[in-house]
Amino acid sequence: MHPVDPETRRVQKDPAYWLAEIVGSDLRQLPVPRAPHTLLPRVMAAVQEWARRPWYTRAWRTWPLGWQAASIAALVVLGVGGVLFLPNAQAAVVRVASTYGTGVAGDFAGIAGRVELTRNAAATVWRAVVQPFALYAVAFVALMWLACAAFGAALNHVIFGRTVRL
Repeated sequence: MHPVDPETRRVQKDPAYWLAEIVGSDLRQLPVPRAPHTLLPRVMAAVQEWARRPWYTRAWRTWPLGWQAASIAALVVLGVGGVLFLPNAQAAVVRVASTYGTGVAGDFAGIAGRVELTRNAAATVWRAVVQPFALYAVAFVALMWLACAAFGAALNHVIFGRTVRL
């Protein structure tokens, strides 16, 4: 709030306000800068080059429908193959380890015991210390994410004068 002059009962504005007014009016009188004549052809060439990219370098949603279906099928085949192959691979590893690692079997038992002890200790620490606060931590992270998104939208609106449309 600006102070009021007691004699004239008018608002006194500080020198920074008047300086901003003078500079602002001078800047508004300047002509609008024009783009170079070569800008539009360069932009159009870049757009055409971007549009001529092969389909597989574009976003997956813009791929032809057949290739989208093929990629989904390949992903499903890999997933199912991994699930079906994993028990066989595990059995093969156990066979090889038991055949060639008989001298090291005692070490495996000791290591397995330590791993189980460490896993049990980590599970106890999780249940006693981390788990009671995990929900609060997730809620805090979600709240901070929303605050950052709101701040970004407000900053975008203030600086660029536009809103983001999803």
